[in-house]
Amino acid sequence: MKLRLFALLFGSALSCSVHAAGDSLNPVLDDKFTLKLGASWLKADGTFSSTKDGESTDKISTGDLGVDDSDTNAYFGARWRFTERWRLMFSYFGQDTKSTVREDFDDLEFGDIEASGFLAVDTRLQTDFYVVQAGYSFLKNERAELGIGGGLHIVDFDTKLKVSGGINDVSGSVQTDDVDITAPLPNILGYGAYAITPKLSVDGAVGWFGLDYGDYSGNLVTLVANIEYRLTDHFGVGVGYNYVDMDLDIEKSKRTDSYDLDYKGPVAYVTASF
Repeated sequence: MKLRLFALLFGSALSCSVHAAGDSLNPVLDDKFTLKLGASWLKADGTFSSTKDGESTDKISTGDLGVDDSDTNAYFGARWRFTERWRLMFSYFGQDTKSTVREDFDDLEFGDIEASGFLAVDTRLQTDFYVVQAGYSFLKNERAELGIGGGLHIVDFDTKLKVSGGINDVSGSVQTDDVDITAPLPNILGYGAYAITPKLSVDGAVGWFGLDYGDYSGNLVTLVANIEYRLTDHFGVGVGYNYVDMDLDIEKSKRTDSYDLDYKGPVAYVTASF
């Protein structure tokens, strides 16, 4: 009798435990695979520079060159919850802005460019973020989830400048420079999600990198916040906000490229989960 009662209680507890693990208020807390596809509108504010042979140079403001506006770029995200508490995450977002300004520059230096005078400056500032992370949820119940993890922010910079006009009092002159650098930056993160209703949820994450290794030195802080509405158990729509604070120096082949930039802007996406 006691054995049968113990077996009954054990089976009931196991059943409740399994049920609780897969019966969250909102499916966002249980989905094994999640895909997000949409658009982002990031704006880059700050300064950047490119110096050769250790020579000092003034930093260039994104506002001075007109590349501080936001343009539409692709946004993609994926998550694989391969156990109840462990997950792998990937995301891509970026910023790509082109601009032409015509004005009088006292001194414009960037890599091979050394110019002054009334100039036409064509600029393209493109930054792509590829984020790969693993996380563990130390708190998880039917309504909320909190976790920590780590991974890589792979940042691809492509900066192009073309200067033309009366460069150094020589009319019709043209100077160009192009920097294309990929920086793999390890980071730690914290993340969380909360089910407001069976269809409405919020989630967010904060990441940090700060160390000197190899050719790279500086720090990187990322913030992500989203609100998502499930149209069905497997499809939904969402909006969010991305913020990246980056202060990075990259030294390669007697050249130092510095980026002190804030990237910020909204995202909108559709999501499919199963």
